[in-house]
Amino acid sequence: MNGSGVRNVPEKESTARVSATGSDRAAAIVDAGAEPVLYVNDVRYLRLSALLHDARAHREPTEPATGDEVTRLLFDESRMLDECRYDEWMDLFASECIYWVPSRFEPTDPRVETSIYLDDRRRLGDRVAAIRTGALHAQNPRSRTRRMLSNIERWAAADGSVRARANIVIWEHRRAVTRSYPGWQAYEIVRDAQGRAVVASKIVCLLDCDAPLGNYAFIL
Repeated sequence: MNGSGVRNVPEKESTARVSATGSDRAAAIVDAGAEPVLYVNDVRYLRLSALLHDARAHREPTEPATGDEVTRLLFDESRMLDECRYDEWMDLFASECIYWVPSRFEPTDPRVETSIYLDDRRRLGDRVAAIRTGALHAQNPRSRTRRMLSNIERWAAADGSVRARANIVIWEHRRAVTRSYPGWQAYEIVRDAQGRAVVASKIVCLLDCDAPLGNYAFIL
């Protein structure tokens, strides 16, 4: 536990376990130092669902969030996306992160529901790479975006991490059309091996998530 209340985690903390049968190749990849992708399992999904439930149900007084480290992290994460500074954006996430955009207004379990996004770190990297190629038709030209965060709240979780939630409006402009995507976001924040506060889980709950989908080729 760090002095500011954010839980410290090892750089490659993983709840995933690969079974011995038929797993030699996968284990060899991990042992070779490849980016971990085997951490997304039932335990990790339950942790994600717990974050959603806690963020929706939390009613106790929250700690002031104006100007603190958590608020700066949330603002930086939004700004890096808006400015297409993707390497710096990815650096704000834990090595074993989850990015979830549910397709239901009242989601419960990402294992049994379809999602707009349900990305581990490698999949987030794939999205960034696709945009950068310039060959992604739905992002040629790229969307211009601006995110507005408000009503930021933060509190300590029982596991030592920090939880936060905020209202958001994502403004997107592309091909002479401006659209808005209002909703709210939940965050699980931990400390990495360097002691930095980073995002371990992020959930983006859109108000119109169950409406016909538009162009979500940009990163929500």
